[in-house]
Amino acid sequence: MAKKSKGKPKDRGFSRGLLHVIVSVLILRATVIEAYNVPTGSMENTVRVGDFILGNKFVYGIRTPDWIGIPWTNIGFSVPYTRLPGFAVPKSGDVVIFRYPNDRWPANVIGPLDPSLNYIKRCIAGPDETLQIKQKRVYVNGEEMPLPTHGKLSYANMMPPEYKERMIFPPGMGNRDNYGPLRMPSVGDTLRIDATNLEFCRNVISLEGHEVFSTQNHKLIIDGKPADYYVCSQNFYFMMGDNRDNSHDSRFWGLVPEDNIIGEALMIYLSWDQTEPNLVKRLFTLRPSRMFTLVD
Repeated sequence: MAKKSKGKPKDRGFSRGLLHVIVSVLILRATVIEAYNVPTGSMENTVRVGDFILGNKFVYGIRTPDWIGIPWTNIGFSVPYTRLPGFAVPKSGDVVIFRYPNDRWPANVIGPLDPSLNYIKRCIAGPDETLQIKQKRVYVNGEEMPLPTHGKLSYANMMPPEYKERMIFPPGMGNRDNYGPLRMPSVGDTLRIDATNLEFCRNVISLEGHEVFSTQNHKLIIDGKPADYYVCSQNFYFMMGDNRDNSHDSRFWGLVPEDNIIGEALMIYLSWDQTEPNLVKRLFTLRPSRMFTLVD
């Protein structure tokens, strides 16, 4: 009579169970919840450097990955993606996680951008809404949007309304303290292309996946053909950091198309002083008062 092998069925069962756990975690990470690190202070003090955020990828519609590669590098490749219907759309006031719209570089970035990088900003205005900033006060459709509870703003050293800041987007829109008015495009909008809005149209059209070139006579060549107008196929959003004086955002690099929206920031699950290089010592810089708090 053959002897039964000891331990193997249990080992196989454990391996299968572990595999199921790993697959389940990966599915959850890809579709519902994902963790994000905050590397800059543009959202202070709502979100601080060293905060680790859980984001809800489900609420705006699950978006499959569009790039596969090594994080924090440009080594990888783009893949086709899709988005399933969501339960809500980003609205003014939401803290949103999104893929940087690789069209116009932030003023503080030198060299290639990492296509895997995600940004966290507050949605200020959405499709069909008009944004204007007067003396650092933000208005959406003519109504003031107060500074968020934990936001940062100083009224010292304010730029005058007539000053045209060089890096502002689109050109001629004013400056970081006095901006607009600018209306956010929505699906079906027809953009009339002329000398007054050339850079704005180029930004929007390129973010919708077209190859766009401008000519010396203030025309755009879209996918090899000259065009006087363009019909939008996406909704667009204006994102701004709560640290309004020290945030590189839509005022500088343009709008965020709906396809780039990943999810909504939910909760800070870990927070520590990220400037401490020693990982062991960093454990003693934990900020318990910030952990397990909701992002609002």
